Amino acid sequence: MRAKQPYWQSYWYDLRFRCERTPSFEPMGPDGPRQVPNKWLATGSVDEFVDWFLAECVDDLDDLHGELRILVYTEATPGPDTEPVLVRTVELGRR
Repeated sequence: MRAKQPYWQSYWYDLRFRCERTPSFEPMGPDGPRQVPNKWLATGSVDEFVDWFLAECVDDLDDLHGELRILVYTEATPGPDTEPVLVRTVELGRR
C-alpha cells in the first residue's frame, strides 16, 4: 500500500495596473498568471508572498503612477468566472 502524499496547494498570481485617472485595471504583460514559487510556499503562506511581492513592486516601479493589483488563484488558467482567492492593491508613485 502506498503512503499518502502530503497535500500541496499551488497558487498562481496575475498582476494588473491602473494608471491614474484610468477606469480599469489592465494586465501587466502578455503571459497570464505566474506560479507562486513553491520554495516560497514551503516556508511561508501565500499571504506573506503577496505582501513581500507588493512591497518589492512599490520600490521597483516607483516611476509608475496609479494602482497595482495582484490577484491570486488556485488554477493556472482561471476562467472568466473564476474568483481569486486573494486580491490586494497598492498605490504606486505617491511618495
